[in-house]
Amino acid sequence: MTSEYRNFDQVKTSELFITRHKWMFPYYELTDGQFVYGKMSYKGSFNRYAIIETAQGIWTIKRKGLFNRSLLLNRNEEETIGTITPEIWKRNVAIRLDNGFEAAYQYKKLFTRSFSLMSETLGDILHITQKPFGIKKPLTVTVEPIKQKVDINIPLLIFVGVHIILLRQAQAAAAS
Repeated sequence: MTSEYRNFDQVKTSELFITRHKWMFPYYELTDGQFVYGKMSYKGSFNRYAIIETAQGIWTIKRKGLFNRSLLLNRNEEETIGTITPEIWKRNVAIRLDNGFEAAYQYKKLFTRSFSLMSETLGDILHITQKPFGIKKPLTVTVEPIKQKVDINIPLLIFVGVHIILLRQAQAAAAS
């Protein structure tokens, strides 16, 4: 099932797109316009969780508990490889993987549509920009060129950021 996605090492451009497919039960693909590098879909009606598929494997993002803000990043269904934790009084979201990778998703400016992943050791890794009125291609992803060579799973990190953006949109819609 994961062989249908192109390996991210073969990407030739630094700008990619997240495309949305279907209206009722949408799924999202990471593409450069020609090749697909991964897919994110949702499963479950009451306890929804994200399923991310790339050439490197399948991951899930689930809530840690009913009243817990943290999310668990799992390889397949059960093997936890990291946690995603929103900070309390900031808009930042920290990601910590079991392999030692630590970074934070954050908005650099107050009124911006760009959501960046930054690490203390690697600096800026990627930027996810929301496009106004972008229904078919709602998000643009820019990966820093040097970071493509580092041994981190860029498509997985992109989809984690997209999941955070979609969660915040759903929470804002529920609050209004």
